[in-house]
Amino acid sequence: MSDTPIIEDAVCIIPVKDVRQSADFYCNCLDFECRYISNDNSFSIIGHGDAVLHLVHADDEASLKATRNHISVYLWVKNIDGLYKKLEARLSELPEERVRPPFDQPYGMREFHVKDLDGCLLLFGEDI
Repeated sequence: MSDTPIIEDAVCIIPVKDVRQSADFYCNCLDFECRYISNDNSFSIIGHGDAVLHLVHADDEASLKATRNHISVYLWVKNIDGLYKKLEARLSELPEERVRPPFDQPYGMREFHVKDLDGCLLLFGEDI
């Protein structure tokens, strides 16, 4: 056993306007599960497999603007085409500018992109 400190994981904390509505979007549209939601709806933990996101309520317009313009989350996927196919019917109900179907990137990843209710860009990717 080593005494060397190791950071084992990281979680993205995303400011959202409505925690319950956002958690519902992630769960109902993207197949995440709600692992926790506070009684006052100010905080939620959602997850899909080992991937975990924290949603935190924000009234501050600057925080919500940051979500829309500067926060992205990269989610590593196994069987990206299978996941997209599973989600496709639900994703097709979103406005066109919020979904980009699977495509290959020149840096060796196959990806699809989704913007959540507050504009956070979710990049789902798998090594080609």
